Parts: sequence; structure tokens; C-alpha cells
Amino acid sequence: MPPTILIVDDDATIRHNAHFILEKGGMKAVMASSGEEGLAKMRTTAVDLVLLDVQMPGMGGLEALRLMRERHPDVGVIMFSVIKDIGVAVEAMHAGALDYVTKDFSPPELIARVRKTLAQLRAGRELERLHDVEAAQVARPMVLGRSPRMRAVCEVADKIANKPISVLVTGESGTGKEVLARYIHARSDRRNGPFVAVNLPAIPANLVESELFGHERGAFTGADKQKLGKFELANGGTLFLDEVGDLALELQSKILRALQEHEIERVGGEKPIQLDLRIICATNRDLPARVREGKFREDLYWRLKVVPVDVPPLRERREDIRDLAQHFLARFAAEHGRRPQTLSEGAAQLLERYRWPGNIRELENMMQRMAVVCDSEVVEESDLPYDLALAAAGAAEEPPSETQSLEAAMLAFEKSYLRKALKRNEWNRKRTAEQLQIGYSTLKTKLKAFGLGHDENDDES
Repeated sequence: MPPTILIVDDDATIRHNAHFILEKGGMKAVMASSGEEGLAKMRTTAVDLVLLDVQMPGMGGLEALRLMRERHPDVGVIMFSVIKDIGVAVEAMHAGALDYVTKDFSPPELIARVRKTLAQLRAGRELERLHDVEAAQVARPMVLGRSPRMRAVCEVADKIANKPISVLVTGESGTGKEVLARYIHARSDRRNGPFVAVNLPAIPANLVESELFGHERGAFTGADKQKLGKFELANGGTLFLDEVGDLALELQSKILRALQEHEIERVGGEKPIQLDLRIICATNRDLPARVREGKFREDLYWRLKVVPVDVPPLRERREDIRDLAQHFLARFAAEHGRRPQTLSEGAAQLLERYRWPGNIRELENMMQRMAVVCDSEVVEESDLPYDLALAAAGAAEEPPSETQSLEAAMLAFEKSYLRKALKRNEWNRKRTAEQLQIGYSTLKTKLKAFGLGHDENDDES
């Protein structure tokens, strides 16, 4: 929707001229003849920006400005006046005005100043949103793990946190590469600046450049207003580019230039914009192989790889699984308004034996599922999904005894697991099949093969 501009001026000619210019510029304009009327309109009308006269009878412009900033802090104000006094302009800016325009403005100048201020307001709101997101992330403890592999990763991160160098984080999908990037940002001298995370594969290919570098109004079809890109929004802080290995070649050169020159150009822009930010990139791709295939620029690869940090998969840091699982379980129990839950020793051991192909993301999702579907305060082995339990049993490094085959060990585990699940469900087979997410007929076949049954409390009795 077009932005709404409130014009507050006691001069009817000025009001109507400004109204005509703004409407012609594609904006919606409303009018008020005094500061009191302007404040009244702001109580009933959603306003994006106010053009406010300095000198008016009754409530003066500066007094109206202070009240507007106090009552409507999200609305921007541009002061305009016949007075070309720098002192008045400075006072207005100190009181919260975003710009000061004299009334000898030309139509193109007024439209340009209004659009620039609207863009400034949008950027401010986006930065506030990013700070809110970052605050929510910081409020959650960043659990990276205490295994030797992760301690080594954290030691490197601590050493480079305050160094103004690029970092390339590698690792499988779901290993916590963004968590590590936030860890570095939180320990750097940029911690009070924004942390802007960009998931590159999630952006349509034709919009990646605009999302990263921003665009000017009219730069392409649909660009009806100026937009700041992620680089500008991260100015003074950290920009995290996830899955940089998927970036198109034509954009890689622009990323390289931004890294080398510390400047960017918006799409459709004519002048470079100087920036001060740190870039952390992450990928699950084999970048050297992509360089050899001609799909990734070699100069960009070496520019990014000033400090490489590899985050190991969860199956190579099993010592962290129990702590991570308990952390996620406690967090999701709190989010869903439940009492704290814990893992039984048997459940914890099963989680440690499972290989976690989806890494930490899979573990996090599993603990959220347990917080929702498990009614007890202790998550038992039989509460875990049937397929996960069997996969974990099959991943055991050695059979229980020297004479027992792996197949026999898995069958013994499956029988024990089914018995525990049945017991927890009071031997109700239909409820047990639903909990294990297997077919009822499949469960009956397995129970018959294992000789398991309980006639007294059977669901069919």
C-alpha cells in the first residue's frame, strides 16, 4: 500500500500544493491546519510520515513535534518552514525530526526528500527487527558442546572473534554453523551491532542481488521504492552468508569486490556505499572441488578462507549428544508450558548410539517432538520413535557378547523395546502401534514372532 503522509500547515495554499505533489508521486496525503488537529488525526489515521510546519498559531511546530515523537515514536517527521535559519533546523533535528525542508522546494525535491526519509524509517524498523531476533537468540544459551572436537572449534573462535578477518565455516547440513557464527559475533567488538543471517538457497535466484545489495527505486519492474540490502543492514556488525557455495558466479565477483573494497552498489545505483562489517560464510559444499569444476571463483575461495573452521558432524562428537538433547528438551518443555523433562539413562544411551544423519537439527526436532507427545516427566527408551531405536541398536559398535551375532542382538533389542512400549501403554496394542508409528498388523506380526502378549489388558478384550 502507498505510504500515508500527514501535512500539517496553517497555510492552505502550502497544504494543497504539498498534497497535490505527494499524490502525484504515488503517495496518499491527508491534511491538518494546526498542530492540535494534526495530533488528533494521528489518533485515528495510520500515518507513516508527517510534514510539519514550524510556525503556526496556537501550538507551534516544535511543540507538536515533541508530542508526536512522544505519542507516536514509530512515525517520522519532516519539518518544513519559510525560515532558513540553521539554528531552527538544528533544534528541530535535536527534538526528533528526520529532515528539515524550506518551503521554496520544487516538486521533485519534496518527493525525493520524502522518499529518502521513508526509506530511512523502513531501514530503522528492519534493524529493530533484526536486533529483536538477535536478542531472542542471545537469550537462549548457545550450547556448542564440550567434546574435544568442539572445544578445539571454540578455541579458534575465541582467538579470531575480535580480529577483522573473514571466516569460512564448513560442515554438514544441520551441524550448527550459524550457531558458531553467532558465537563469534557475540564475543567480538561488534557484539552491539546487528547480526544479519542470510540463507542464500532460500532466496529466488533473480532476487539474490537485490536482497544482498539493495536496490534503488525503478531499478527493475516492481522496484517501487528504495530497499536496503543485507550488506547495509549489517553495517557495523556481522553478515552471515549461509551456503555460499551455491552462489551464482556472477554474484561471486560482487561479493569479492565487497570484501576487497569494503563497499557495495545498490542495483540501479550510481555511487558506491562504504561499509564497515565482518562477513562470516558457511557451506556444506566441497568448495575446492567446485573451484576445480569452474563453479566457484578461486580468488573468492582464498579470500573467504582466511580462517577456515570445520564443524564436525554429531556422530563424531557423541559426547555432546546427551547435553544437547537435555538442553533442547528443557527449552521446548518451557516453550510449551510443561514441567521440565529429563532423559532416562536408557533413552540417553539410545540417542548416543544413533548416527544422526540430520545432525543437531534432527536432534533438536526430535526433542521438540518428545516435549509435545511424551506425557511423562522422564523420556524413556520406549518413548523414542521405533525406527530411531532400531537404527540406534544396529549402530552399536560391537555385539553384547562374543558369540552373539549382530542380527541376534538387534532382535533381542527389538523384543525388549516392544515389551517396554506395550507396558507403558498398559498392553494396549492399538495405542502402542500409534505411538511407534507402525501399522497395527505389523505390530501384531512382530508380537506373535516374539511371543509377546497380555490377554488380561489386551485392547481387543
